[in-house]
Amino acid sequence: MSYLLDAGHWSWSDPTSIGRLLIDHLILTGLSMMIAMAIAVPLGLIAARYRRLYLPVITAAGIIYTLPSLAFMAALIPFTGLSSATVVIPLVLYAQVVLIRNIVAAIDAVDPGLVDIGRAMGMDGRQIQRYVILPLALPVIVAGLRVATVTTIGIATIAPLFGVRNLGYLIFQGFNTSYKEQVMAGVIAVSALAIIADVGLLLAQRAVQRGRRTNIVARG
Repeated sequence: MSYLLDAGHWSWSDPTSIGRLLIDHLILTGLSMMIAMAIAVPLGLIAARYRRLYLPVITAAGIIYTLPSLAFMAALIPFTGLSSATVVIPLVLYAQVVLIRNIVAAIDAVDPGLVDIGRAMGMDGRQIQRYVILPLALPVIVAGLRVATVTTIGIATIAPLFGVRNLGYLIFQGFNTSYKEQVMAGVIAVSALAIIADVGLLLAQRAVQRGRRTNIVARG
């Protein structure tokens, strides 16, 4: 704990300080999750609508998820070099299996009667998706986002091996120099970040669940 409590290790002028590495970890995780959601949401909506596509999509995502992260990132080096892309691409692809599965499950759980009400009120397919299905499916989607985010935070810890600094730097640098306090600081920092992210998204999930009783507004 002495490493974490030392003010000198939090200096913003030092790119390897805990504060700077924490920001780097947040940026890497946030960017990966935003891209992952941008891909998973349309794929999930398509797979939920056209059920024949669900099995091949989720199977492909599952196969990618089984690839060892170190090997996957190493295989990208000839194409992306030691850069953020080498880490972000696998993180985005690893998140797909959880996100797509939860999106499809969330849509399947929506009461068909509410969809019929939306149609009866004159809504078209796009309006039903936007004003009926997605609001009701959101709690389950956020639950999947929780799992994917915590997993991404953990996997991202190996990013320093590929030239991308984040909290994992403390762990690997500590191992290289046999500095146990630095290793423990990295472990604690990554664990704390994962717990805070999980709790934050859990609170968001509960807030969405409390407000899931929405009024279907007729459009047009």
